[in-house]
Amino acid sequence: MDKWLSHPNAVRLISLALGILLWAVVHFNPDSTPNNVASLIETRTFNDVKVQVRGLDEQSYVLKSMDPTKVKLIVRGTPSDLLAARADGGYIVEADLSTVKAGTHTITLRTDLPRSIQTIQVEPSTVTVVLEELQTKEFEVQVTPTGTPKEGYKAGAPILRPTNRAHVTLPASEMDRVDHVGGSISIEGADATLKDKSVKLVAYDGSGQEIPGAEVDPAVLEVEVPITNPFKQVPIQLKLTGQLPAGLSIANLGPSAEQATIYGPQTELDKIDFIEADLNLSEVTKSGKVEIPLKKTGAITEVSPATITVDVQVVLTQTRSIQGLPVTVKGLGSGLAMKITDPASGQVDITFKGAPAVLDKLQPGDVSVEADLSGRGPGTYTIPLNVNSPRFVDQIGGNTSIAVEISSVGTEPTPPPGSPPPDEAASGAGITPEGSGSPDAEEEGASPSASPSGSPAGTPSGSPTPTPNPTPTSSPTDGG
Repeated sequence: MDKWLSHPNAVRLISLALGILLWAVVHFNPDSTPNNVASLIETRTFNDVKVQVRGLDEQSYVLKSMDPTKVKLIVRGTPSDLLAARADGGYIVEADLSTVKAGTHTITLRTDLPRSIQTIQVEPSTVTVVLEELQTKEFEVQVTPTGTPKEGYKAGAPILRPTNRAHVTLPASEMDRVDHVGGSISIEGADATLKDKSVKLVAYDGSGQEIPGAEVDPAVLEVEVPITNPFKQVPIQLKLTGQLPAGLSIANLGPSAEQATIYGPQTELDKIDFIEADLNLSEVTKSGKVEIPLKKTGAITEVSPATITVDVQVVLTQTRSIQGLPVTVKGLGSGLAMKITDPASGQVDITFKGAPAVLDKLQPGDVSVEADLSGRGPGTYTIPLNVNSPRFVDQIGGNTSIAVEISSVGTEPTPPPGSPPPDEAASGAGITPEGSGSPDAEEEGASPSASPSGSPAGTPSGSPTPTPNPTPTSSPTDGG
């Protein structure tokens, strides 16, 4: 007997028998029948299990609706397994949408439960889902500054980085609601440029309301808002001072900029229409580029650019005469008549100097000659001429004045020797009246200063009498 008990297999058999006996004693109920052992497996019902979605392609579709969203689930298992599954959220009912496209579909539900729990029933066993295709559209981003910068400062347009455009993704039926994509940034009290600020982007409808569910890419942009003094763009006026060395003329001026930006109080900016840059011609001896500053006057705090470069082209001077230019008379008083007595033709000859290329293009119509009779009454006068010519063209000779005789209307002035007949003089050849003076001009007129037959002051003696149809002539000079 001792030998049998020492055998390993005998020990194993005895241990197994004792284990079975112990289990039977623990579970034995003398009042129960053998079939009641199966009562250790329970059946439970859950009435509000949420249906979960799996496999939806969220890049292409959106789930618009699902009916129902909760179902009744009946399961079976041991009390301990059922309790553990509930604690771990192990009762999963799902609808697989991995194979469906846009539209309405009926999907059979399936469960995902622990292996120790058995599904008895899912009620209802199907759900109806509606999928809609997503659309993506690009929009320009609009960032709006809010608030007011520090007094005297002005906010510029926001600068967006790395791009000023964003993509919005929405169901196709809602894309038309999108009016713009934007965000806002506060500039309240700012007195310097705001840099490296992040702004969250949102899709808005036409009434400025945020559209829920809209996906914006990128969701955030970096924004810079320039904060500066008030500014204004004005033209640059190139002012020529001094005189070129003798024998030189300007052929062309080419400034590097036509406009400048000025900064300062808004009240001062409103008074400024242009900004000056002075070019001193006396310092120009040859063609080349000259850098000159822009004038910062008054309360202007900054000018950009601060300087400009002027490309100056100078050449040797030439001269050209234009004959038979008409004289425009202005300022003749009411009730007065006048006629030019010298030159007798009523037309003048003017000699100009300038660059050859500029003089070649000069036409009689480019020049105007004026004589101002304001404040003069009846009498004989020598009137200085005001000659208006194109830029870089200057008068150096010819008529500088005219002799005129003013009389009251109805009084015939005495014609000088060799003057045309009265009927021709009355025609006023070469005279272009302009404007009218005061009736009291006669009382304010100066005394006559030249004889009708004499040569006007400043007029070269012996100058030829111009012909009715003037012919322009030109003649180069040695060094001007």
